[in-house]
Amino acid sequence: MKTLRVIICKANNGVSAHLPEVDGYIIARNSLKKLKYDLPEGLKFHIDGLYPEERQEWMNNDYDFEFVFNDIQSLVEAYSDFINQSSLARIAGINEGQMRQYVSGVKNPTKQTLKRIESGVREYANELNSITFQY
Repeated sequence: MKTLRVIICKANNGVSAHLPEVDGYIIARNSLKKLKYDLPEGLKFHIDGLYPEERQEWMNNDYDFEFVFNDIQSLVEAYSDFINQSSLARIAGINEGQMRQYVSGVKNPTKQTLKRIESGVREYANELNSITFQY
């Protein structure tokens, strides 16, 4: 099964995405949840509309998606119901003022900082995943 990279970007009032392996396919929605829901059907519609010579072998089989964020702004926009720049700064152990600059696009984080943010988010997700209640 082929895994397609879906590059998530911030859009005016939501998020947009493109797939580097699929020329001409772009999708935009007001939330990441809606984008993820509509993506498979939209991509199938796009592939069905291609000329036979435009199709690639993987298009005839099942495929999966890997969601990759283009920048910090798109991450915060996509998960705005769950995190904001302040909480992301705390999760990643980064100065809140610095995070504000990343979210606003004034500054771009280094590769090392992006890895630190990603690691912090994964650690936080694992912590949330470990929560159980006695009932």
